[in-house]
Parts: sequence; structure tokens; C-alpha cells
Amino acid sequence: MNQLVIRNKAQELVFRFLGGLLLFSVGLQLFIHNPKGAIFWILIIVFILAAILLFTLNFGALINRLTADQGILTIRWNTKIFKKHLRIDQITSITEDKRFIRITLKNGHTVRLPVRLMDPDKRREIRKFLKTNTGF
Repeated sequence: MNQLVIRNKAQELVFRFLGGLLLFSVGLQLFIHNPKGAIFWILIIVFILAAILLFTLNFGALINRLTADQGILTIRWNTKIFKKHLRIDQITSITEDKRFIRITLKNGHTVRLPVRLMDPDKRREIRKFLKTNTGF
């Protein structure tokens, strides 16, 4: 099994900063609102859950991950909701421009991986991984 994990440090910092800001707001809620009211506890729970979601980077969904195992390419990209499983023998071509890496399948479908905001070295890593595992 080959795996490539691409992390966006700037995006991680922003999300973790927002999570810290939410935890700070929980502290403020403790001083501002009356703890005997129901709205107080609802706000505390919602803010803590949102902070956990931001600290964990949406439970790892905001980390790009490519995995090649037993002839199947699995793509977990931060812009996709679900993982995409592609059979490597169904891939006809892989092309790249400044905005996307496009994986074209035999049935005519195209999977686009947005790489516009990534560094050139990360783009090269992705292309190298795809080339070594798919042959394109």
C-alpha cells in the first residue's frame, strides 16, 4: 500500500485559530450569561462541539490523502465530501494545469483535484505519486 498525505499548514492554522477563538468564547459565556438558563448550556455545548470540529480539522477530512492499494486508487480530497475509489486499470490519462490535476477514466468521467493553492513542490509530489502508481 502506497500513501501520500498532503497537509496545508496555513489552512490548519486558520482552523485551529478559529477553534481557539470558540473556546475563548466559551470562557466569556461563563462570565456573561446566567448558568441557570437553558440558552447558556446550549451555547456552551454548541461552541465546544464546533471548537472540537475545528481543532480536529473536520475529523481529518481537510487533509488530502492519496492511497494506492491492490489496483485501486483512493482519493480523499478536502473539497470532496466522500472518498473516491478509482480502479487504476480504468484510468486513461492524467493531465495537469495551474488549477487542477485531472484524472480521466475510460467511461469518460473526469476527477478533478484542485491544486491551485498548493505549492509547486506539493504538486510535483502528487504528480510523482500518481505517475509511479498508475504509470501515467
